[in-house]
Formats: sequence, structure tokens, C-alpha cells
Amino acid sequence: MHINWRTNVKLPEYCNPQLNEAFQRHLSEASDDDLLASYLHWTEGRIALDCIVMADELTDWLLSDVEKLDRLSAPFNSPFVSAYLDAADDLRHSLERAADIGEGASRKAKATWRQLCQSTSDDLTIRYQQGDQTHPDRSAVELLGTLRDQIVKAQRDVRNALLRHRNEMHRLAILEREMAAFLASDDSFSLDEIHGMTPYEFERMVTALARRDGLHVVRAGGGSRDLGADVIAITAGKLRVVFQCKHRVAGAGKVGSPEIQTLNGTARPEHHADIVVAVTNGTFTKPAADFARSHDIQLLDRVDLRKWATWGDPLLSVLGLIDPPLTVAPDTQHREPSYAQAG
Repeated sequence: MHINWRTNVKLPEYCNPQLNEAFQRHLSEASDDDLLASYLHWTEGRIALDCIVMADELTDWLLSDVEKLDRLSAPFNSPFVSAYLDAADDLRHSLERAADIGEGASRKAKATWRQLCQSTSDDLTIRYQQGDQTHPDRSAVELLGTLRDQIVKAQRDVRNALLRHRNEMHRLAILEREMAAFLASDDSFSLDEIHGMTPYEFERMVTALARRDGLHVVRAGGGSRDLGADVIAITAGKLRVVFQCKHRVAGAGKVGSPEIQTLNGTARPEHHADIVVAVTNGTFTKPAADFARSHDIQLLDRVDLRKWATWGDPLLSVLGLIDPPLTVAPDTQHREPSYAQAG
């Protein structure tokens, strides 16, 4: 065997003379093929270990980020809470999917490494001299290339998911800033303000909100002879919307089925409504909701009223009659004076 002794690697010297003798005997018997085959085999094992490290580092990083993500919560009382939750879910699923890939790659790479360890005592030259493509070690090492590709792709997918999440948070931050300005404007009515209104002021607010949405108001407020129509407005699409307004002190009361039945008896026969809306700052009883559902009457309780009056969502979006755009309501000059302070 030819060895280039001009190298920085020195032969080990052991304390036990017999061990030194055995080591040098085996080394003297080794051929160049033996040494190269051993190095090739060691290199394959090193690649397997590198793959394990890559996979484990990816998995540990992602599981740590998922844990941190789970501790986050959407901004309290934000109108965009569903968008925050959707963004968090999208990121969580991306991280968990990549972590699963990392765990699977680590498990398979460890199995390959153990297989290579078991074949260390075999005659390695036979495999490499013959270039045996069917040898079990060959297919196991080939798998490492596939696993590395999967890990790299998972890393890329995570980077893209983090970028999407960052962009979504930036977009929501802009919307939050716009919403803060809207809430401070005369076009937004808080629930506390609404709860403190009189029934007359409540009707006037509904009128103002209809005008804010760009509806043409043909009746602004009801009376003893209103036949259930407190506010009537026409949409841009020429649909006639009839509102019945039911204010509840401090938002504590409920609107019952008899009131909705009365509205149903007049809204379309008397007022030719295309859309019938009962709006309250309270809630509706279950019989009222059941009757409204079976007679195509739209109910706007304090939850939906907040979306319309406070957050500026268009009425038809709140009612689910058109797709709601995730934007803040535009500025408008249609709001009337503060009705909670009206004399």
C-alpha cells in the first residue's frame, strides 16, 4: 500500500503495545482501494449526519415558533379580529407542515445512518469496485438527496409564509390606523353613544347611516302613522329598503316576534319594500329570529349594529347581501349632528 506520509495526520499511538501492533498490522494490510472505500463510506455517513442536523434544526426552530405563535392573540375589540386569526392560522399551518417534513426527514436520515453503521464491518471495496446500483446502502444514500431537497423546500416555504404573514400584519396595521381615524370622526357611533339615545335619536342615527352608505332617504323617521316604516331609503341599485327601528335602553331589551310580524304585514304590502330590516341596539328573541328567517326579513342586532354604525361596514355587507370589503368606510358628509345631544 502506498501512503503519502507528507501529511498533517499522524498515526495514533496507544498506551497498549498490543493495540498499536494490531492497528499497524491492519493498516499495513490495507490497499489503496480499502482506504478509498472506507473514506467514501465515512463520507456517506457524514452526509447522513448532516441531513439529520438540518432536519432537527428545522423542526426545533419551527416548533418553537408555533409555540410562540400560540401565545399571541388578536388585538382586543378589533373589527379585523377574523383577519388576524386567519393570518395566524395560515402561518401556523405552514410552520406545522414544514415541521412534519423536518421530523420525517430526520427519522429517515437516522435510519440511513444506522444502516451505514451496520455495514461498516463489511468488505466495502466490493460495493464500490463493482459500482453495485442495487446495493441497499446505495438506495439509502440516494434517499438522502431527496430528503435534503425536501428540507430546503420546507425552509423556502417557511420563508414565504413568514413574508406573507408580515405583509398581512402590515396591511392590517394600516387598516387599524385608518379605523382609529374613522372612530374619532363624526361618521362613527359607539355602542355607548347609541345606548344613551332616545328612540327618536336612534331613528335619526339610522337615517344618517343610510345616507353615509350612499342611500337616498325618502323617509327620515317614523310616527304614529308610519305603518311600521321608520326609515325608507333607496339603494344605488334602486332597491327599496324599509327600516323599523327598535331602541332598547342601555341595549338590554329584546325585540319579540309580534313586532316582527307587524313589520312583515306592512313592509311589502304598504311600503313596497325590496329589503326589510329590523334594527335594534338590543337583541331579538328566538321566535322573532325564526319568523324573520322564514319571511325574508333582515335582523340587525347590537352585534351587527356595531359593524354598521361604529366600524363603518356598509349595510348590505353587514346583512350579507354583498361581499364585505376589508376596508374602512370612506369619509362622507352625510352625517347629521350628534343626535345623542340633540334637544
